[in-house]
Amino acid sequence: MQEKQPYLTLDEYKQLVDEDTQLTEKEFKKLLRKASSLFDVHTRRFYQRNELTSDLPMRRDAFKLAIAYQIEYMEEAEATTTYGMQEPDSWSIGRMSVTTSARSASGQTKEASILCHDSMVALSGTGLLYRGVRR
Repeated sequence: MQEKQPYLTLDEYKQLVDEDTQLTEKEFKKLLRKASSLFDVHTRRFYQRNELTSDLPMRRDAFKLAIAYQIEYMEEAEATTTYGMQEPDSWSIGRMSVTTSARSASGQTKEASILCHDSMVALSGTGLLYRGVRR
């Protein structure tokens, strides 16, 4: 079985979102693996069954941009899992105490998502997020 090409290269990432990135090749590959796995799930593994390089440019470019945004998001958040995205409700240093309240309008506690909203926006309108039955 032939090994699939990565969805994005470090050079493409630099061109798309951060030409001055300080990410090393090793750090980039780690984030790329996480972002690729996440978007394989959200796109129902579309590019595991179809060739990315020969796909429609509009859909291919949107997917690559979504992966790049996801990598940037995880790097900035310094987290690659939902557990890593959690923030404490309160913390103290000496006599200073800070309490945050991340609640929605319904009073439910909001959880930080590992999924980057900008990535989902990039994929909207491509059909990759379609959840209906395909024939």
